[in-house]
Amino acid sequence: MMRWVIFDWGGTLMSEEGPLDIPMALWPEVHAIAGARETVEALVKAGRRVAVATNASVSPRNMIEAALGRVDLRDSVSEIFCYSDIGARKDSDEFWRAVLERLEADPAEVAMIGDSVEQDVVAPRRFGINAIWFNEDGRQPPDPRGVPMIRRLPQALALIR
Repeated sequence: MMRWVIFDWGGTLMSEEGPLDIPMALWPEVHAIAGARETVEALVKAGRRVAVATNASVSPRNMIEAALGRVDLRDSVSEIFCYSDIGARKDSDEFWRAVLERLEADPAEVAMIGDSVEQDVVAPRRFGINAIWFNEDGRQPPDPRGVPMIRRLPQALALIR
């Protein structure tokens, strides 16, 4: 059973439309991606735990938490895995070893949803983590080897059941 669902932060849960040189929590306006709140709430209601994984280097953990709070997502997120804490990016084995260890989960119990094929799909799949490509813009997959793809976040619910 899928116990954990991990979302990429910028571009998947939250819009990256803002000044990229300051923490997102300090932007004048922040926005959740369409369907993010409903999807996260449905997962939590179904007994899944939700985490965030990000390569953000400008926003440390406390700023990530504050930004999530501004769009009413913070209370639904149980764990945050960020580059600034782990010291490795999502395309590294070190990052995913740290994630699985902290979650105390087998890879088959974890799904990763994100908008970067390399960071959010290819890298976690090397560890046996189920990965779903959030392809909101309908881009052509660089390597369509059976990677589940969604264009809207609520579509992930059917893939995680």
